[in-house]
Amino acid sequence: MKKTRSTLINVIAVLLLAALLAAGVCFANRAKKKEYNRYYTIDYVLVRVEKVLYESYTVDDDSEHALRGSQSLSVRVLTGRHKGDVMPVTNYLGPMHEKLAKQGTVLTVTLTEDSRETGYQISVVNYDFTWLLIIMLVLFAAAVIVVGRRKGLMSLIGLAVTIAALVFFLIPMWLKGYKAIPLTLIVCLYVAVFCFTLLGGVTRKTVSAMLGTALCVLVSGAFALIAGRIAGVSGMNMSEAEWLLDESKTLEGVTLNVRGLFVSGILIASLGAVMDVAMSIASSVTEISEVDPSLSSRDLFRSGMNIGRDMIGTMTNTLILAFTGSSLNLMIIMFAAGMQPYQLFNNDDFIMEIIRAIAGSIGLVTAVPFTAAVASAAFGRKKAAKN
Repeated sequence: MKKTRSTLINVIAVLLLAALLAAGVCFANRAKKKEYNRYYTIDYVLVRVEKVLYESYTVDDDSEHALRGSQSLSVRVLTGRHKGDVMPVTNYLGPMHEKLAKQGTVLTVTLTEDSRETGYQISVVNYDFTWLLIIMLVLFAAAVIVVGRRKGLMSLIGLAVTIAALVFFLIPMWLKGYKAIPLTLIVCLYVAVFCFTLLGGVTRKTVSAMLGTALCVLVSGAFALIAGRIAGVSGMNMSEAEWLLDESKTLEGVTLNVRGLFVSGILIASLGAVMDVAMSIASSVTEISEVDPSLSSRDLFRSGMNIGRDMIGTMTNTLILAFTGSSLNLMIIMFAAGMQPYQLFNNDDFIMEIIRAIAGSIGLVTAVPFTAAVASAAFGRKKAAKN
């Protein structure tokens, strides 16, 4: 009877959380924003190459055998308002755009149209990778389900909800002018609560992991915000900032909060690792408490800390390497340019990567004592009540 009641509570909690996300998504996407420029439209559509009319390109040995030249293609539009149209398009080839097309190749293109003029223009963007994405997702899902079974299936559902919260709630809300950092905190906390509830139900263990994650996300965000203020860096220093500011000018009555995107990115990037550490510590404290119910809260906290110390080294290294890998090209460029150490340290891009890495690592490190303290206090109170 008790187990049935617990299962019912967990199901209701998951359904309520799912309903909350659905309501948030509906609110975020309830109306499209108006643009000042009502003449130009740019659509991304798929086309298939019907025929290669002409091509002229060479292999550039100075650019690691990259192709240079162009192709004249006849393409058929497969999606969008102009589906079925056959149009000529020039496909320019170069080191940054080696999209060599053949007859039957499906490409993604931009279709630019001016209502004051007849016709439209097509520019090649990339190949169509839809099939590759589907294959990779199927293989990933199969591996997770085969190894993880029920837990693996639940983790996939949690991943889908996480992506939905980011793509269909956070981004649309940000495009409506809402502040990036508060939005990201809300999404991070929601994702932690939903995933932990889905995987473990509403228990002392999962609540401890939720609280530990929430505290660490706040600490990580606060560190990134303070460090960014001191260093004078924010979302405005990112390479995409200029484009986003220009986009903001096209939105009626909306000012995009670009500055907050720097901290928001850090919170999102470190959330998964923080959740992993928090759940591991909460699970460890729970298991120890069940094996030896005579242990006090202090003993449980000490055990949780001992386990956490073994995790800190590898997890922190993992996060640092993840951020380093994302900025590897930047570091190579700086070293190749012969920058002195002080020039490297005082570069905006470099200091932003350092702040990202350290802020995320601080979140991981603080997850250990925070979660251990919450979990040991929860199970300590439980044993005290029994006595």
